[in-house]
Amino acid sequence: MGIFAIHYTYPDDTTELATVRPEHRAWLAGQPGLLVAGMYQQGHDEVSAGEPTAEEPSNAALIVYSADSMVEVLTTFDNDPYWLGGHILRRVVREWNPTLGPWVSDTATPRA
Repeated sequence: MGIFAIHYTYPDDTTELATVRPEHRAWLAGQPGLLVAGMYQQGHDEVSAGEPTAEEPSNAALIVYSADSMVEVLTTFDNDPYWLGGHILRRVVREWNPTLGPWVSDTATPRA
């Protein structure tokens, strides 16, 4: 089982997004691999100096999900009502290797 970080970037105008939010949240809550999900809070960012110089998106979210493969994650999240409705400007999915904390499968042997 792998752990995946899924980053969504939303449009600045979230009017349409808000109409689909209940359906999106119900769908997401029904996913057995969901570990945690939520939007980033505006005005609480600390971004270090240096590259990249592009401004960070103001409307974005992080989902942490457990699955057997990247293909499984993509297949699952292709059915997210936000994705199906075209409400996500950018989706980044990365396999994540937590070495410490509650999501490490074997805490006696931290991952390299």
